Formats: sequence, C-alpha cells, structure tokens
Amino acid sequence: MFTLRMIFVLCLWSVNEASFESGNSNKYWKSQGSRSLRVCQTVAKRSLKANINPIETITLSYIETRHNDKLKGSAGELGPIQALPKYWKRKGDKDSLTAGLRAWKYYTHKYKTLEEQAGYYNGSGPKGRYAKKYRKHYDYLNKLFRVLRFPL
Repeated sequence: MFTLRMIFVLCLWSVNEASFESGNSNKYWKSQGSRSLRVCQTVAKRSLKANINPIETITLSYIETRHNDKLKGSAGELGPIQALPKYWKRKGDKDSLTAGLRAWKYYTHKYKTLEEQAGYYNGSGPKGRYAKKYRKHYDYLNKLFRVLRFPL
C-alpha cells in the first residue's frame, strides 16, 4: 500500500507545512529541514512495521514536534510523537518512538474517530483545538496520498 517514495513525498509535504508555519521557510529548511525530513520518514517507516497507518503518525509527529526528535515536554514527554515514558515505556524498548507508537496503537483501538484518538492521546479531549489541528493535517496528507496513489 505505502511505498518508500510515497512516504518520502508525504513527509516532504508535512515538513514543508512546518517550514511555512515557522514564518521563515528558507531559514527553517537550512537549519532543520533535512533533519525533520529524516525524523518524519523514521516515524512513518516504524509505524508501518507496527501496523499503524503512517499518515496518522506523520500527522502526530507534525502536530507534537514539527518532526523534531530532540524535544522534551514539560510533563516529561519524549521523542517525535511526545510519548510519556512513565506510562508507555517498557523494558527493552528501542527508544521513545516505540513507546509513542504503543500509546497511539492503544488509542486507535480504544476510540473510533481520529478526533477522539488524537484528543485523548494529547489529553485535551476530542473537541479541543488539538484534535481539530490533527484532523486538518491528517486530511491534507490523506488527500495528497490519494492523488499519489491514483494519479490523474
């Protein structure tokens, strides 16, 4: 279903969105664009191995950190999808991304809609601003995926 080329293009578009939000896309690409692209691709590839839709996790990485794997949140969240290690990390985990993918998988099994999944993952609930931002970026990437998969 997903090819490496599709993942690359989806990540390129997602990182490009982050660069525009930064206010200075040239500066963003020079300082962190290539790193963000690698992080995004890693998230997508690892989500495929975990049987998770890569569009969901690319979106999660975009919303949480703009594809930055070095951020640490105020509550101790780590990695590109900001997993809370005290709840999700297990002995033998490769890194915080593994814990984050475990958490995301839990929420996708527990809740039906993307808004519920994203909202409860973040802790803000399904009707909050976070869930709406998640849905908007997800729809953007999903539309792009359909165009890539079924070219006109």
